[in-house]
Amino acid sequence: MKILFVTHMFPYPPDDGGRIGYYNTLKYLSRRHELVLVSLCSKKDEAGLEAMREFCADVVVQEDKGWSASRLARGVAGSPPGTASRYFCRRFGQLLRETIVRHKPDLVELQHANTASYLPFCGNGCPVILREHNVEFKVWERQAEYTNGIVKRLGMRILANRVRSFEADIANRFTRCITVSEADERFLRAVSPGARITTIPLGVDTEYFFPVAAAEKPCSMVITGSFAWKPKQHNLRVLLSDIYPRIRALLPEAKLTVVGKGVTAELLRLAKDQGVEVAGAVPDVRPYLASASLVLNYLESGGGIALKVLEAMAMRRPVLSNDLGVEGIALTAGRDAEVANSKEEFAQAAARLLRDPLSRGRLSENGYRFVQRSYAWSEISRRFDSVYEEILSAKAARSA
Repeated sequence: MKILFVTHMFPYPPDDGGRIGYYNTLKYLSRRHELVLVSLCSKKDEAGLEAMREFCADVVVQEDKGWSASRLARGVAGSPPGTASRYFCRRFGQLLRETIVRHKPDLVELQHANTASYLPFCGNGCPVILREHNVEFKVWERQAEYTNGIVKRLGMRILANRVRSFEADIANRFTRCITVSEADERFLRAVSPGARITTIPLGVDTEYFFPVAAAEKPCSMVITGSFAWKPKQHNLRVLLSDIYPRIRALLPEAKLTVVGKGVTAELLRLAKDQGVEVAGAVPDVRPYLASASLVLNYLESGGGIALKVLEAMAMRRPVLSNDLGVEGIALTAGRDAEVANSKEEFAQAAARLLRDPLSRGRLSENGYRFVQRSYAWSEISRRFDSVYEEILSAKAARSA
């Protein structure tokens, strides 16, 4: 079948969670379907156009202009609220409409709530799906909880409520909403009970992430990801200021490396003060994972599904997280990954695992088998096929 995908940021390079989710979806579905990509695209992303044409019959882009005064005002007081206002542009909507008319897809799939406002431009009679990579209002609610200052916190809560109302209303209008976790499905169903929702998780590209022989660095920990997003910055700040010192107090030889783009100057200073290495953006995260004794993921803010946990497991590396850090992953705590929630419990678990290679080995092997069984993209992509076929069969039945 022919499927038209709409993204608010270009899928290449796949160097953060959002882009990775888009890229892998297109990579694997292109093996059985004809795909058309319509995307906002920054100047620096244009070099990736040819890479995406490997998977897509057509790639149609418009420059992302970023924030403007009018978009900021709309995000605060208009519609769509929040960050979705940055990515809404009627000219892009018209481009989407023209592309749909030209290609006549069987399905249109809008990726992320940041593209949900383009639904009115998809009116050629074909089914339209919203792929929710996060339930956005829940992300805003969690961010409000950790925002400093009464006025800022109040403003964040008001905005979270506006995003909640927007998301609840628009979810009802799609042929189907696909969430990335059962937790996100519960959040969305609670505010939009009439929406038709299916959960298909994001997965890991096991053709790229797989176990390799590498010398493990003793007592080494790594955290990977993109830290350009404010919730991720908050989580890293907590790890550096509140948790890592506790680990070092229990195990002075423990070392932490932070791998990923977007580490702010403030966090760089904090890392330096704590003796933490910051590798920053790297062309390939796999060597850092392969040599780490333990992979960390501690979350207080954010949502969706932690791809970096799945990537570590796919490389047969042991993972320590808290409940929120594995919220979207249907693993068994203590078997597939170690889970500890309070800062003190997390630090104690890290020190214990760094001292215990047998426990790390069990976690590594169990986590690897778990990912291969439940989160490999080769299998997850077929779950999309089932949903697509169900939607098109229902459409055909109505037309008969």
